[in-house]
Amino acid sequence: MTEYAVIATGPLAENCYLLWEGANAWIIDPGADSEEIEAEVTARALNPVAIVLTHGHFDHLGALDALLRRWPDLPVVMRSEERDWAFTHPANQYPPFYFHQQVPASLVEAGETFACGGLEARLIPTPGHTPGGQCILVEKGVPTPLCFTGDTLFQGSIGRTDLPGGSFAQLNASLRRLAETLTPETTLLPGHGPATTLERELRLNPYLRPEPEF
Repeated sequence: MTEYAVIATGPLAENCYLLWEGANAWIIDPGADSEEIEAEVTARALNPVAIVLTHGHFDHLGALDALLRRWPDLPVVMRSEERDWAFTHPANQYPPFYFHQQVPASLVEAGETFACGGLEARLIPTPGHTPGGQCILVEKGVPTPLCFTGDTLFQGSIGRTDLPGGSFAQLNASLRRLAETLTPETTLLPGHGPATTLERELRLNPYLRPEPEF
């Protein structure tokens, strides 16, 4: 049985998730507060096997350095379109919360799927909030699918597109892709705020409602 837990991190209350099957766990979007993330891993007797990033904004990977010092061999999964600006662009450096100069040596460029430690996910490209954003769809080992949406889609809203690398046209296309790919009962686990379902967002989120026909 695949399970998950959420840890709200940092000054922007970013949702870091632990996803596990048995003892093996992925850390998804470790935004800040590495000590709290490590404490939750220890309390649940988990063995981290990968770090998976929905996108590269500072508030979603600010604890990356500290976690890689603790577990230096963990692969870090990110889309290739994201890697350069995420680690080097001046607009993504926010001391003291996040300041990173090095691309992790263990960085793995995301493909269509990623499997590690008995866990498997589809990695859906969802650019718009950032150039290389992705959503992490887990369908195996869960009663209903789970989709970690990062800052692409929130309960009742969507991610900003006015930051460097953002594009509303791209984000709108990504939202259409999610609506066509996911089943209505899919649980959406966003990068900020509460969980929701695709069914709820199709009814209530103004950015997902179909355009009226005239």
